[in-house]
Amino acid sequence: SSFYAIKCAPGFQCVSKLTSFPLGHDGVYHHTPGPEALKPTDPDRFRNWLNTYEVGCPARGKMTPAGRCKDDGAGGDAQGYCFSASGFEGGPKEPCSEPDDCLCVKAEAPDGRLALGHRHLENENGKEMVQGNYEVQQVTKCDNCEQLSSDEKHCEECPNCVFKGKSMAGEWIKGCWNQDGGAALRARLHGRADRQHLHGLPAIHKEMEIVPHYSLWDPEQGHEPAHEEGSKEAEEEMALAEEEPPRLPYQSKGEPLSRDAWIAAYKVVAPRVQEALDTSVEWTVKYGEQAAKLRCQDKNGTHGGDDLPGKMERALSLQRGCLAMQETADRIAVSDANTTFAGENVGPSHLTRLGCIHNERSGFPGECLRLNCHVGDEKFRQALHQIEKRNRDCYNVWEETVKKEDDTCTGPQANHKHLQQGENAQTSGAPAATTQASAAAPKQVAASIDAATVALCSPLDRRRCSRGRVFRRNAWRSFLFA
Repeated sequence: SSFYAIKCAPGFQCVSKLTSFPLGHDGVYHHTPGPEALKPTDPDRFRNWLNTYEVGCPARGKMTPAGRCKDDGAGGDAQGYCFSASGFEGGPKEPCSEPDDCLCVKAEAPDGRLALGHRHLENENGKEMVQGNYEVQQVTKCDNCEQLSSDEKHCEECPNCVFKGKSMAGEWIKGCWNQDGGAALRARLHGRADRQHLHGLPAIHKEMEIVPHYSLWDPEQGHEPAHEEGSKEAEEEMALAEEEPPRLPYQSKGEPLSRDAWIAAYKVVAPRVQEALDTSVEWTVKYGEQAAKLRCQDKNGTHGGDDLPGKMERALSLQRGCLAMQETADRIAVSDANTTFAGENVGPSHLTRLGCIHNERSGFPGECLRLNCHVGDEKFRQALHQIEKRNRDCYNVWEETVKKEDDTCTGPQANHKHLQQGENAQTSGAPAATTQASAAAPKQVAASIDAATVALCSPLDRRRCSRGRVFRRNAWRSFLFA
């Protein structure tokens, strides 16, 4: 096969040309490149449409329950293609057949365009266009050496590949193989080996116009198992996922969506977002009322107490996700877009009416106009303050406990006690000659006593001190100085 898979480097996203792939780069890819793709969908909107790109490129794979385009290794004919923001398939018989059909790009600091008043983002009735200078990742086929088995010249040009014969299942096969193997190969495949940025190739700078896509948070997003689909491990993982709480915004794995797809999905997921935040706010207020009774984490790490940092993180993360959804809706869901959604309870919560911004006009009972992210909720704010205060108190108690344990091991009184024990250890039962020798060499005696002092500090004490430092650094750092 002459195809090659290109994976975008970290920080880069894949964009494809509108002349080859019309607007709407979402989900399963059905379009066949050809003359019918060259008709502009909206010439007034995309004035320079011949050089305009949109986020999302055709890649081998299937859409997962989490909304991600994932290659399961079954081959293009078996699994088809879907739009991905992380890579594309190139080659003469692939969707991205021309060199500039699909690109991996990364935005530089935008200076804006003079014709647009030095703006780099244009929004007309909710339809956005980003314009500016971008770094373009050079295409290299060296990511997968086996794909170059029919191209010996290109294989030899890749520093990580070698063209040679190899015995496979009793048959001698000549092809392109990875130069490394064993532990080195496993380290590279698991991301533990040193890697050159962009394979050592310089990025190309290009001025581009891109139709952006938008991230969507769905608290009930389908789970994507880490194990092979259909395996027993994957089934067990999916069963456990059904019992998990709503997914947090940073756990979303779905592909970003185009404007039309985002608005359509928003009407479905917005009630779930509102319900997840309403439930979190309700529980946070209850925790805040009894904050003084919440348990701190055990000083030795045997239990996590009532997980005070986790309660704050969850509530704030849900609120931040709601605000991001609200901001995107206010930007792109305008003009003819209808973003109202159902205001009744749609999930397992005991809430009967969502706390959104309701439409109070007659004839629209229970309809929500927009999300309510509880920014002005004074009870919620005070509850977070009380939980944070309790978390600080736990931190102070921990500091005092660790200080006492440190003093027990290294304080002046402890040193005096350990010195006495050290002296007894040096003199009791020792021959007179040894005692005289010790007196004649006071520096050596002092060094021996210091060593005995360190030894008398029990491993448990040292472990507690270490745990205290680790706990202080990790458990409270994110919240104490916000």
